Amino acid sequence: MSKKMVMFILIPILILIICAIVLFLVFGMEKGYSGTVTANGSPLENVSVSDGRNVVKTDQNGNFVLKGYRKTHFITVTAPAGYQTENYYIKADKTKADGYDFDLQTSDISAGASHSFLQISDTEIGEKGVGDWINYLKDISAKEKPAFLIHTGDICYKAGLKKHIEGMNTENMGVPVRYIIGNHDYVDGKYGEELFESLYGPVWYSFEVGNVHYVVTPFQTGADRKSCYNKNDRWRWLENDLANTDSDMKVVIFNHNVPPNEDYVISFDRKELDLKQHNLIAWVFGHYHYNYIEENNGVLAISTARPDCGGIDSSVSGARMINISADGTVTTDMTYYDFNGAAQTVENAAWETQLEDNILFTNTLSDGQFVYTATTDEDYPRSCAVYCLDAENGSVVWKYDTVNSVKNNLILNEESIIAQDCEGNVYCINAKNGEKIWQTSVNLGTGLSTSSGITLSNGLVYAGCAAGITALDASTGKPIWKNIRNYGEGSPAEFVVADDKLLVSSHWDALIALNKNKGKQLWENKDGDLRFRSSTPAVIDENTLIAADSGAIMLIDANTGEITHKETLEGYNFSSSARPVINGSIAYIATANKGILAYDFSAKEIIWHTETGKAMIYTAPYTNGDAQTVEPTPVLKDNCLSFGASDGMLYKISAETGEIIKTENIGAPMFSSPAMIGNDIIVSDFSGRVIRINNF
Repeated sequence: MSKKMVMFILIPILILIICAIVLFLVFGMEKGYSGTVTANGSPLENVSVSDGRNVVKTDQNGNFVLKGYRKTHFITVTAPAGYQTENYYIKADKTKADGYDFDLQTSDISAGASHSFLQISDTEIGEKGVGDWINYLKDISAKEKPAFLIHTGDICYKAGLKKHIEGMNTENMGVPVRYIIGNHDYVDGKYGEELFESLYGPVWYSFEVGNVHYVVTPFQTGADRKSCYNKNDRWRWLENDLANTDSDMKVVIFNHNVPPNEDYVISFDRKELDLKQHNLIAWVFGHYHYNYIEENNGVLAISTARPDCGGIDSSVSGARMINISADGTVTTDMTYYDFNGAAQTVENAAWETQLEDNILFTNTLSDGQFVYTATTDEDYPRSCAVYCLDAENGSVVWKYDTVNSVKNNLILNEESIIAQDCEGNVYCINAKNGEKIWQTSVNLGTGLSTSSGITLSNGLVYAGCAAGITALDASTGKPIWKNIRNYGEGSPAEFVVADDKLLVSSHWDALIALNKNKGKQLWENKDGDLRFRSSTPAVIDENTLIAADSGAIMLIDANTGEITHKETLEGYNFSSSARPVINGSIAYIATANKGILAYDFSAKEIIWHTETGKAMIYTAPYTNGDAQTVEPTPVLKDNCLSFGASDGMLYKISAETGEIIKTENIGAPMFSSPAMIGNDIIVSDFSGRVIRINNF
């Protein structure tokens, strides 16, 4: 080949290489970012500053230089303990290398001091903006004076993102307000975070208060729109952030989603980041709309449901105060919207007994001599238990402490009480003296299971939840069979036995039938109304079931799972935990928003409908406003229905007409079915009281 030919080929290649180098130098290489950090105008040394990937410390003059990386959107400062600022980020300008200056103010909370913060989550507002619940949060903030308020994601969609910052911000709340991006906060734009970043700033950053290094991290996998960041970008930054954090600081991570695993070890870039080695004490999240705390490897996973309506698993609406002591001990205090304890002594009570914690979805049982119930404690540390009370005077006979909350029904089996807590611990307790007969734990499958309803049939206890069902020998607690489905959300719907079938309500999934003797799945129905399984189905006869949920009442072939009739009722919400009560051809069905009704399933028509009052607090999923919620299964006696409601009233109504015969103002919402002793009724309310009323 001639020299001319070689030059003819090489020259264009060289030109392309030179052009590529120029383009890289101009557009691909960061020029770096520099600035200063001061406190009340004076230079502040040893403060972390980040470009979203790299983290550096300021020198003795408060100066810093960051090299930047191609996805740098913001320069952020980590306000160290003892300092604070609302201006913790500056939008990066690739044409501007310097002038990224931060001025911090002295905080009222000194370095190392104990403090608290307020968590809310998943408000999911729309164009109307925040509701009246914002005043409830303002009242908490004014009274408790938290160091800051954190919203752990799902603000939600474009309208919500634009409105929320107007309704809840540092200025109008009286405390610093911070937001985390949730899966529904990724919206249309150049990339999913674009609108969020324009309104709320960076999706990851850190700050310090007292003795804690707080880290905000984004939800990414499974977001509604594609992120501009690689899934590991946040962990690359987090590694650098923690490497520049003082080793004596405790660490709390905020995210919209659950922890990555029980070990709190993050894998990325062919390496691992063990968060426990960096003094992680808590991972605080939302997403599930659950009130729940779980401890693993010395770290608390803390979830809080919505402040304005019932959670997906029927968690009570509210907000959570999280307290950090000077030694890093974490405690929490739930405040429920809008109920802060029993209003008054019940006028016609034979006796009232105040237990230590709340009572939620646990039916009140009595054998005539004793009364049994169990409590829920959604805070940490917990003090939940199964209780036995003297039926004559209400005195506590015995108390059996449980590991976690009991949010479902109890079983009275001859001379034993059987209960299951939220972590899958199953307890068999001597009903007379409170001594343990046996105790075991069952596999709850994947995810959180905050509540589920156990049942008993022919010597077998069916325990667990939709994601994991186990049959236990009622005498020994020995497992007989397991069906680990690893699917379905938590709900207070109970397990139900129908002939040779065990009916399992798998929330946001299906109604399922298993062979009760072997655990094999027989059928499932994922109908659009049936897949919402907050409510408990009922057996009409060996061939027919009735289930009410979402906006419909359904008759179901018990052998095939096929819906044989569906009655869609406009304006009704049947997402109550109650089970329909069958009386001949009539089913008495509680609702989440309109009290209770009688439905003739032969004539396929509503016979009567009785309203209750407005709920004092919200439990049924997504209910709020003027919802008239009835969660307990009514007791049918002498052609009357007796039940408590979320409005704090106890009702006795005619089973024939629905006419209200008698009421009693309990003053606190009731979510559990009552017990009857002769003509007396015994109820348990959410404030933790057990009350006997004569001749109700």
